[in-house]
Amino acid sequence: MDFHEKIAVITGASSGIGRATAVELARRGANVVLAARREELLESVAAECRKFGVRAHIVVTDVRDRDACRNLIAAAGDVDILVNNAGFAIYDSVEQARIEEMHDMMDTNFFGAVQCTQAVLPQMLARRRGNIVNVSSITGIMGFARMGGYCASKFAMSGWTEALRDEVIGEGVRVALVCPATTDTEFFVKAERGKMPAASRLMLAVPPERVARAICASIADGRYRRTLPLLAAAFMRFKEFAPGLAHVVFRMTSRLLERR
Repeated sequence: MDFHEKIAVITGASSGIGRATAVELARRGANVVLAARREELLESVAAECRKFGVRAHIVVTDVRDRDACRNLIAAAGDVDILVNNAGFAIYDSVEQARIEEMHDMMDTNFFGAVQCTQAVLPQMLARRRGNIVNVSSITGIMGFARMGGYCASKFAMSGWTEALRDEVIGEGVRVALVCPATTDTEFFVKAERGKMPAASRLMLAVPPERVARAICASIADGRYRRTLPLLAAAFMRFKEFAPGLAHVVFRMTSRLLERR
């Protein structure tokens, strides 16, 4: 796919995967529209993108707000690419999880993507052209202890993306899902990483630039789902074929590591 002069909207673009994706798309020639809540950081990302000779526009956006999502798409114009990346995680056991925090995760991680997609989809269908990439996680494929609220938001994203893909097949709009394991960003602060099951830490953190390249590859070829790194992809495939056994292996490995 030729990214030159394409208009790409990236949510959660102020840091981590969103920032890396914006820079990678700019490097490939796309004009980028950067959305997040932190204006100062967005300006920094925009400046980095402009070094590649492309246009970079920022729109301060809280994706939990439906009108803000509509304003974002309206400001972007004819959108060729939408990357739904905005999200955050709070890890706690089901017993201790705060409902307010779970609502906030669902509103940001899932409904934010829904609202941005609903805002952009009519114009893409009218033009019979467009790409939507939803950034999920391996936690949208397999549930992990002490991560229930976050898993719920990502499972919702995965199921909804699958349904959306079926709805627009043959209409010129391509939908893809990118599912990284732990990423080497501020998203996973030390305190939260420590709450993850021990076995999950066997999967080395993925650099955000690698996830950004996977997102661009999904835009280019339209493949439905990419999971990375390779160890995570292999285990998620195993989980889909033998879910009960995969959970047993994961629990036993975590217990052994935690005892050590």
